[in-house]
Amino acid sequence: MRKRLFFLAWFIASSSVGVVAAQPRKAAAGRERAKEDAPLETRKAEDKAAANAEAEKAEKAGADAGSAPATRTDDLGEAPPKSAVDQRPETKPSPLTPLPAEFPSGAAKPPPFAYDKLLGDIAALRSRVAALTTTLFASKLRVVVETRGDDARLASFNVTLDDGVVFSAPDRFSAEDERVVYEHAVAPGHHVVGIEIERFDARNKVYRTWQSSRFSVLVPENKLVSTHLIVIDDSDMAEDFPDDADGEYDIRVKLRARVAD
Repeated sequence: MRKRLFFLAWFIASSSVGVVAAQPRKAAAGRERAKEDAPLETRKAEDKAAANAEAEKAEKAGADAGSAPATRTDDLGEAPPKSAVDQRPETKPSPLTPLPAEFPSGAAKPPPFAYDKLLGDIAALRSRVAALTTTLFASKLRVVVETRGDDARLASFNVTLDDGVVFSAPDRFSAEDERVVYEHAVAPGHHVVGIEIERFDARNKVYRTWQSSRFSVLVPENKLVSTHLIVIDDSDMAEDFPDDADGEYDIRVKLRARVAD
């Protein structure tokens, strides 16, 4: 009796499971049959809606993939920025164009150096040194200049004393007659008097000469020493060389020193 009851219960349970499993299949089959029985326009609309849904999913997946940063690690290196690739050749900046971070920060420039003030301070210092030298020393040095040369012209003429310029000739300077260009108190002992000259020939300015000469002079204590510089130019290069292809520069500097007192 128990066996019969057991088999009966088992049979009923198996039948229930089969009925439940068959219901989804029947539902799917019913939908298919309903779809087939539906009008043609309705089926086309449903198919189009399904296709649009699939296309939207694919477009969204592509956008997500494009926004993701590139992580290539092959031999070619990382992919170039999207902005640089999309730019047209006529609007793409040159590789030599500095980046915004490389431009100056725009900080205020320092004020220009006060050259005028510096030159004024130097002139005042020289005046004070000259006044002090005059007070301390009774020895003096005089420099007299004389130039000789009919066709020689001076482009520049400087007189130096111990490597410092004490006289600079103005434009069109001429000293055919003797001219005193310097007279001042100096310390007794040896001093170096020099000249720096640039000359050109009045017949042809192409022919020029440059000359620098220095002379050592001894100034005794409490004495005035007068030095006489004679600058001579007897060159004929500008006259003879263009015609005969033969010319000569003849430039000389003489210095005569004597104790005046």
